[in-house]
Amino acid sequence: MSCNFDYQLKMTQNNSNNLSKTAFLFSIIVAIVVGIFFLITGKTNSFQIINGNHSVLFDLFFRYITFLGDGTIWIPIVVYCFFYKRKYLSTVFLGFLISTLLTHFFKRIIFPDEFRPIVFLAKDFPIHIVKGVKMYRINSFPSGHTATAFTIAILLSSFTKNKATIFFFVFLAFLVGYSRVYLGQHFVTDIWFGICIGIISAFISVFYKKFYKVIVTEIK
Repeated sequence: MSCNFDYQLKMTQNNSNNLSKTAFLFSIIVAIVVGIFFLITGKTNSFQIINGNHSVLFDLFFRYITFLGDGTIWIPIVVYCFFYKRKYLSTVFLGFLISTLLTHFFKRIIFPDEFRPIVFLAKDFPIHIVKGVKMYRINSFPSGHTATAFTIAILLSSFTKNKATIFFFVFLAFLVGYSRVYLGQHFVTDIWFGICIGIISAFISVFYKKFYKVIVTEIK
């Protein structure tokens, strides 16, 4: 009975690890595609392609989908983990902490007051502005919304047993990143680095227990 339980537990853990790896791989592929798109089109053109192709329906959709990358989205996730997935609570909290610190480190210290598109391109390109969306002028690099969205998307993959759900989470994160350019808030470079921060933050958060065990074993 005990052996059977241990086998089932091991299989569950292996399945969770495989799903996490799938989320990481899919996110890395998205980062590569976004990077290639930027390298081919350039900073200005990549922004114009996304921001310049707009419609009333897209305005409505991206105005609200972008909130999935807002910092407050961590609150319902933490509450959910506290009541239903408590074993993931420390992982989620660590993901929030790392992605937030990395984002603000680059925004405030490495690239302070980096101009956003509304300042950088306003004279040369008529930026499409969605009604009701507040336009920011500085702290463009990197995109905090994108970093948050990808960190959460990968972490949520640890909660699910369905591979299709993982692709859905990562695709939603991509839409959040796309929305930041569509809404005129960021350049594609900001989005790309936000994806990278999300991948790094989630990676450290998901595997920190394994790293800790390895370090402790080596010390002993």
